[in-house]
Amino acid sequence: MQSRNIIKQPMLLPFDMRVNAFEATFIREKMPEINAIGFDIEERGETVFSVTAIPMDLQNINLQVFFNDILSDVNGYRAIKLEDILKDKLASAACKAAVKGGMDLTRQEVEALLVQMDGDMGLKCPHGRPVVVKMTRAQLEKMFKRIV
Repeated sequence: MQSRNIIKQPMLLPFDMRVNAFEATFIREKMPEINAIGFDIEERGETVFSVTAIPMDLQNINLQVFFNDILSDVNGYRAIKLEDILKDKLASAACKAAVKGGMDLTRQEVEALLVQMDGDMGLKCPHGRPVVVKMTRAQLEKMFKRIV
């Protein structure tokens, strides 16, 4: 997260947000952090802001939902870093794009995943759950009732 390369995607049409005065103050206060995580936001009026660019790694994000989430608990987010919110959003986006249990993969896709793992069997999903576990032969045999 700290070393992420921020590439901004300018929007063809800006996303306009109408907010109340309290939310507008919050956005003004957090503008440097919002810009630092990859959003370009311009103030268009006392309570109107336009998002003109978004981070490439969140290009499929629903901006309405994203900003509603942030603004729905303005008091709570005053103490929380926007970076933590972004980290959660990136984890959710990665999770949605990830291979899920029961999905059929081609041999090439399986091989590509193994190459990407590069022998790292301690991999975890974006939320911290393991994607690979190590089992002994005895554990495997117990699962299939080969041994008791």
